[in-house]
Amino acid sequence: MVEREDANLTPDDIRKHPTEVSAAMLTELGTWNKMSCMSRKSRQTARNIVDCRWVLKWKKDITPVSAEEAARGVQGVTRWVIRARLTIRGFKDTGKGEVDTYAGTSQRYSQRVLVSEAVIRRWALCTADIAKAFLQAVTYEELAATTGEPLREVNFTLPAYNVPQLRTLKGFESFNPATEVLHCDKPGTGSVDAPRCFSMKLSKVTNKCGLVPSNIDPELCYLHKKSGDNLVLVAIMTKHVDDLKVAGEPEVVLQIMKMIEETFGSMKLIWHEFTNCGVRHIQDKTTFECSLDQTEYISGLKTISHDEIRGKSSNSYCEPLLHTLYQSLLGAVAFTSLTRVDIIVFVVALQRHTHKPQVIHVKRLNALVRWMQANPRKLMYRSFNKASKVSLHSEALPRAIKPSLSGPFQHLKVIADSSFKKEEEKGHSLRGVLHLRCAGRDYTQGGTVHILDFATKALRLVTRSTYSSELLGACDSIDHGLMLLYILHEIHSGVPTKHEAKLLRERGRFAVPCVLYIDALSVYASATATYIKAPAEKGLLSHVQYLRELMDNRVLDALAWQDTRDMAADGLTKGSVERLSLIHISEPTRPRLISYAVFCLK
Repeated sequence: MVEREDANLTPDDIRKHPTEVSAAMLTELGTWNKMSCMSRKSRQTARNIVDCRWVLKWKKDITPVSAEEAARGVQGVTRWVIRARLTIRGFKDTGKGEVDTYAGTSQRYSQRVLVSEAVIRRWALCTADIAKAFLQAVTYEELAATTGEPLREVNFTLPAYNVPQLRTLKGFESFNPATEVLHCDKPGTGSVDAPRCFSMKLSKVTNKCGLVPSNIDPELCYLHKKSGDNLVLVAIMTKHVDDLKVAGEPEVVLQIMKMIEETFGSMKLIWHEFTNCGVRHIQDKTTFECSLDQTEYISGLKTISHDEIRGKSSNSYCEPLLHTLYQSLLGAVAFTSLTRVDIIVFVVALQRHTHKPQVIHVKRLNALVRWMQANPRKLMYRSFNKASKVSLHSEALPRAIKPSLSGPFQHLKVIADSSFKKEEEKGHSLRGVLHLRCAGRDYTQGGTVHILDFATKALRLVTRSTYSSELLGACDSIDHGLMLLYILHEIHSGVPTKHEAKLLRERGRFAVPCVLYIDALSVYASATATYIKAPAEKGLLSHVQYLRELMDNRVLDALAWQDTRDMAADGLTKGSVERLSLIHISEPTRPRLISYAVFCLK
């Protein structure tokens, strides 16, 4: 359901380009041999034998140019080439259920934190890709020695038409497929433990560079240097398997990349404008402000065209083919929630019918795709030094105790909203939340905001009323907000020990203050009362006490109530409200004053 240039070869393409396909396969086999990924083994002693398949794709290849030519404006010639990837069928591995299948993928909020930090500190963004990453992982022997696990044995066979090509490689001249198999010295592409083994090797290299992983997301790493008694961040990196994204002081970034290249070979660094993890980054080279979008990906989405849509009633259930198309397109649309804050509530509503969709749901999905294509959006990260300092209703905050001005000039806003709809047979409860990194330590001030994360999710617990829905939604939202608070604390104060992190959770005093905004006055009144009383639903008492404890211990600096008409997260739980608030936050044309808070505690 997505038009892509780098598509897989069709059977017709393979028949039309046999020479190029054969050359691509030989190149891939040579790479496996060069990186010592396979060796010969007798069939009699081999166990756990699987087969493999070839993944053939069209790829753009740009002829490299020298530095002198690049300075003169000369660009490399772009042409389409065929790339072949040898993939082991890991799902046939008899030992797949006994191994750890960890994959080193950074969280989406970590990716946004890096962009936010780069904009605030005026650092250039950079990305790099490690070529043939899985073929450069640790060997099975190194894995067993490091973890103490039993030595893994994985063997595979090649299709008969690849055997003549294999015999042209050094060491395989007399290979006999009748009596021999190929033994995996390393977990190759497709193997269940390939991501884990590569992540282990990459972590060794980044640790050698001085990068320290976050306690929250191990694939988010920091490099601090001493400045008197303080630690100062000089570089930050996210690792998404073999895709690296880095920001920092230029000489530090180049030194880190040089050390990584010593282990994994040459990498092409792309600055300011690139696509990483499916998201296009465009950074201004002067202001260092950055935008994130998936416009090109969205433009390639294809709406569903099927006879059932026109010939059947809207309440009819989809036949198998239309059902499959619906699932495919919905999955593609859900991927755009990395940058599209405005459509996530509609995606969640359509996902409720994934297992048994009706024709009307297909029509709504088509309408959503067309609307996204007609209304492109992006996440915009602007410099904090242009923040507005206009106060928000400060005269209405007699009990607000403003935090001290020590520490970083920023704070974290957690804006939580929930919806509850009671129906005859079932009820739906949704929570929507925005986690915003905001300029200034005074949470009664407006100004520039950076979206660190957002979500629309069903509540994990059963709710019987609007009160319970709002309360549980607020608790879930602040739970996730604490993870982001830890990350911001690590950026400004270094990665704490586990004991220190525990004390932060118990006693507060994070480097960055945090405030939770809700529009449920009943929940606000319960949590801010002088004496906490049990609500009508007695089982919710502990949740009210939980919010109060966070404020008493200054883990949460403030709990604020705001009018529902000013609730920015309202569009994350209801499809019938305007998207303007979400659009203004995610894509501000200028630093914008966001209307917040009538009462605050603490």
